[in-house]
Amino acid sequence: MAKKSKDVYGADGQSNLLNFDPAKLVLVTDEASPLYDPRVHLPVDEAMARNIDYQGVLEPIGVSKNPETGETEVVFGRQRVKAAILANKRRRERGVAERLIPGVVYAGKRQDALDAIVSENEARTADTPLGRAEKMRRHVALGRGEDQIAVIYNCSVITVRDTLALLDCPKVVQDAVEAGQVTLTHAKALAKLAPAEQRAKVAQLVDAGKDVKPHQRSRRQAEIMGTAPKLKSRTQIQKALEQAQGDYASALRWVLGVEPEQEATA
Repeated sequence: MAKKSKDVYGADGQSNLLNFDPAKLVLVTDEASPLYDPRVHLPVDEAMARNIDYQGVLEPIGVSKNPETGETEVVFGRQRVKAAILANKRRRERGVAERLIPGVVYAGKRQDALDAIVSENEARTADTPLGRAEKMRRHVALGRGEDQIAVIYNCSVITVRDTLALLDCPKVVQDAVEAGQVTLTHAKALAKLAPAEQRAKVAQLVDAGKDVKPHQRSRRQAEIMGTAPKLKSRTQIQKALEQAQGDYASALRWVLGVEPEQEATA
């Protein structure tokens, strides 16, 4: 006789894990319901949908039966449900089997559901940038392409490249990224420099970000890295064009929709 999973794994208990068609689950939008969470109105996470399409939903959601309507409502895991619905739409178009969502029945009282909603999202420890980089390197060693890694990590291919570039930086740069003092984009740019230059540059970046607001830090660090600031208005673009030359000036004229002759007579 086959052994139960509980016995095979030496577990001390066993729960009933259910599988649901995400389209049949109810996402509560009634603000008077104890299961309501305003994040239900967030747009579908495209990266999460690609990830679910690729490997399914790995973490069970929580559900509760509405005593009045009999519907199965989502207690926690709303974004997974929404992303799974989108993933299944694409899988239907490709003619492949749709994904089911694993779920557990919420054992608490419905009026206490907010406790579970908050705890399920807050009691998480996000991986550090360097930790993600190390894992991505392992995926590369396993033969995964950048596009596959992007799906696995719910990010863009550019983010994959920026994260992997962190591994080529000296420890002082890695530590600055881990501490949130410089960005992965900066680390990618620094990785192209000699180690001594990286150390000197990151010291400048960290110093520029001390005791200032985020937007000020971003502007100061952009100046140190020699990158053009983001332009938000036509007036700013025109002002930048007065100082710009070459290809950069041509790009600004293209954004404004003017030719050199027009600019001269404006």
